[in-house]
Amino acid sequence: MKRIVFLSVLASAIFTLTAKAQTIIPDGYTATHSDSSWNIMLNYYIDDIPGDKQLEMQCCICCADTCIMDTTRCFQGKKFRKKAARTNGYMPVTSRLGMQRCTLVIPESMVGDSIMSITTYTLTDNDGIITETDSSYIYLPAVSPLSCHRVNDTESNADRISYRHRCILPMAYYEPLTINSIPPYSESRYAVNFRPANYLLENSYMQNSTLIDTLANLIAAMTADSLAQIEVVQLVGYTAPNEKQQGLGMKRATSLRDKLKYYCNLPDSVFEVLDGGRNWELIYESMSGSNIAGGDSMVTILRAEKSPARRETLISGNLSNDMLRKLGENALNSHRQACCARIYYRNTPDTIAPKLNRIVNELATNETPDYAAMLDELQQYSDDARALNLMGVIEYRRHKRGAAKKAFTEAAMMGDEQAMTNLMIISR
Repeated sequence: MKRIVFLSVLASAIFTLTAKAQTIIPDGYTATHSDSSWNIMLNYYIDDIPGDKQLEMQCCICCADTCIMDTTRCFQGKKFRKKAARTNGYMPVTSRLGMQRCTLVIPESMVGDSIMSITTYTLTDNDGIITETDSSYIYLPAVSPLSCHRVNDTESNADRISYRHRCILPMAYYEPLTINSIPPYSESRYAVNFRPANYLLENSYMQNSTLIDTLANLIAAMTADSLAQIEVVQLVGYTAPNEKQQGLGMKRATSLRDKLKYYCNLPDSVFEVLDGGRNWELIYESMSGSNIAGGDSMVTILRAEKSPARRETLISGNLSNDMLRKLGENALNSHRQACCARIYYRNTPDTIAPKLNRIVNELATNETPDYAAMLDELQQYSDDARALNLMGVIEYRRHKRGAAKKAFTEAAMMGDEQAMTNLMIISR
């Protein structure tokens, strides 16, 4: 939809004031966006002013909170200038005749559905002073087409995220966390690291800060709409082969739980924590991928043993000090971990989707939608990525690119793909 801005121009109506006035011809305009502002430049031509006339004009754009004025311009005929010089003792400043350009800069935050711009012009001659105003339409450039598809009211944001993460599952697939049913470590890489024989989770240690933020953002994105609710978060703590402290894995899992409770505001009842003991997948991977003598044979023996307790006996009895040293040089750091193994969620009725779809339909079919009312309604759901994307589309249609970019950025950080696309379009 094109936005109409009422911008005044000097038009032929002025000639009803005097038959001797010369023609003033509007010669087009340009509207460009730059640095969160709209620059509107109006071109018009001023022909010779009759000798006994003076013409003054001023452009003014009135927004909701303020008025933006251009400098008053004065055009005088030769006789008028001489008379004014004799009367006042000086020669008045007169604008150059010919092509004139009036540029008005409008902050995009002031651009709304109705912007009134008025040009006031005053004609002075021997018969007195006559003041008139005039206006005409200007259209800001049409905006780029942005993505605001209908919302799927049966699919949650958690559903969409689960397609990309094997560790995220609906509650229909829930399995209690036990030592015999630990999910494969390869399904989740959301694991924080600990110092040797320590269970204090330090943000500054290795990549912990980034991992915690990533996991917290993932959980926040899953609950960004009203359709998904986190039901269970399963955490497993692991120890390295050279760590003998009992219960260390459980303490590490509990430390990760406490961090996520703080970052994600989740209750204790959501978490299941477990001491996973040795992370056998990583041990096998480390031994097979290293230059440890007999490593591959040892992996074959350990894999064949189903009992974790028996594997503990085998590894402690067969790993020599030299083997442990070489293993430590390669990968023991990655064994001292607590891992988010599984996240289970449940979908609830999506009460927001019908409201969002109604706004999408309105934007698609109504040439003059009530943008202000739409934004007021969407503001209630500002923690929903889909609503934020729609807010960005509306702000962009209102030619408020700064506000649109902010909304798209927030929605994109929540994982909304439409917002990511829209952000690339307006950033070109």
